[in-house]
Amino acid sequence: MPVKQRPVSPHLQIYRPQLPSFLSILHRATGLFLVLGLMVICIWLICVALGEDYFQIFNSIGSTALGKMFSLGLVFSLVYHFFNGIRHLVWDCGYGFELTSVYFSGTIVLLVSIFVTLLVVARIWF
Repeated sequence: MPVKQRPVSPHLQIYRPQLPSFLSILHRATGLFLVLGLMVICIWLICVALGEDYFQIFNSIGSTALGKMFSLGLVFSLVYHFFNGIRHLVWDCGYGFELTSVYFSGTIVLLVSIFVTLLVVARIWF
């Protein structure tokens, strides 16, 4: 059989990432991170139920730099997933499919998510 020359998809070095694809991937990643955060909350509840010693161990881990970064990521994930979910609900109603609207709403969701995350973190940590 002769081998047919078929076009090849653009390689990642050639392909220019677009905002909608980045935000779609980010939405899925934040959803997975929220599941991880839910598991950590369940562990926290177990530590609370086991007594003060386990609770203190959990708090000492959570107060490290890594624990604070996890908390920051969790807050951002929750805020971004919430606002982007509203954006998707608007799409489900049939609005905002024009290319300029998709880019505008995506930019707004990203900026508002960062802003609200910084507000929450500033309120909690300072």
